[in-house]
Amino acid sequence: MIERVGLKGHDKKLPSQLSGGQQQRVALARALVFEPGVLLLDEPFSALDKGLLGQMQAEMKRLHQETGTTFVFVTHDQSEALALSSRVAIFNHGKLLQVGAPDEVYDRPDNRFVAEFLGEINMLPLKGVRPADNGSTGVCEDRAISMRCKAEKVRGDAILAIRPEYMSIAPEAAAGENGIAATAVASTYLGAATRLDLTTRQGAKVTVSVPNEVAASALSKGNSVWLTWPAEKGFLLPDGGQ
Repeated sequence: MIERVGLKGHDKKLPSQLSGGQQQRVALARALVFEPGVLLLDEPFSALDKGLLGQMQAEMKRLHQETGTTFVFVTHDQSEALALSSRVAIFNHGKLLQVGAPDEVYDRPDNRFVAEFLGEINMLPLKGVRPADNGSTGVCEDRAISMRCKAEKVRGDAILAIRPEYMSIAPEAAAGENGIAATAVASTYLGAATRLDLTTRQGAKVTVSVPNEVAASALSKGNSVWLTWPAEKGFLLPDGGQ
C-alpha cells in the first residue's frame, strides 16, 4: 500500500520528517488498508504539487476500480471533481442542485449556478425559443440558431450557454451553421492554445479557446470574425434566473 501511494522508502520515517503532501498520502494508505466499504476523502490532495497531483489522481482512479470501494470525494477544485468522479454532486449553501455523470453536469447543467460553477461559460441572449425537429430554435444576434436540446423548460426569451472550447472561429458562417459576428478585443497566450476575448455586435462578451495559429490569423484580419459552434454543444437556461 505504501508503494501504491508513492511513498516507497519512506516507511521508516517519523511524521515530522514527512511533508504535508506525504502525510496526506500516509493517511490515505492507512484508511485503504482496512478495505472499507465507503471512504470519505475531504480534499486529500490539497497539499500536493501539480506533478504529484496528476499521479495521485490517476492512482486514486485505479484504486477505486481495483478495490470497488465507494469513495466520497469532497473538493473545491472543479477540474479535480470532473477528472476523478463517476458521479458528481453539486451543492450550493447546503442545497443539492444536481447529481450526474461528469460529462452530464458539465455539458447539460440544470441551472445557471451549475453551468458557471463548473467552468467558464459563454451566455448569449436568445429570443423566440420554440420546439423544432431534433431540438429547438431561437434568434441570437438577429440570426436563427438551432440547438439539439429540447425547449421543455424554456419558452420565449432564454440564455444560450456554450463552453469556450466548443466555439470556433471562421471567416464567415456556412449555410445552415450556427454563427454570429464578433470582434476580438484581447488575446492571452496559454501555451497549447490562445484565449480570445470578443464582443458581439450587440455587446455580448464571449471567450473562445482556439489554436495559436487561428488566434494569430483572427487578430491580423481587422479583428472581425465569425463565431461558430455545433448545434449539440449549446444548451438553454432561463433568462435571468439561476
